Amino acid sequence: MKKFLLGFIIGVILLLAFFYFGGAGYLKAFGTKTEETGAKLEVYEKEVKKTADEAKESVTETAKDAREAVDSTVESTKKVVDKTTEKVKGYMPK
Repeated sequence: MKKFLLGFIIGVILLLAFFYFGGAGYLKAFGTKTEETGAKLEVYEKEVKKTADEAKESVTETAKDAREAVDSTVESTKKVVDKTTEKVKGYMPK
């Protein structure tokens, strides 16, 4: 119970000191600065999202192009293997 009363008294003293020394003005100034910072952060957030979307599109396009290149290479390789197989069959004894 002593700790509770001591904490309550200290809290009241700190609150009165806050009001006496113009804490409301500090709080208002802090709030204004916080709003300005929030506005700046919104701009950064939009830029980061825009950049992330552009990066996602770029990666998607690159992956698509890479897949097409791999498919083309696989098809070309299959054709070469098939031609080579036909030539080798011609040399095999029957």
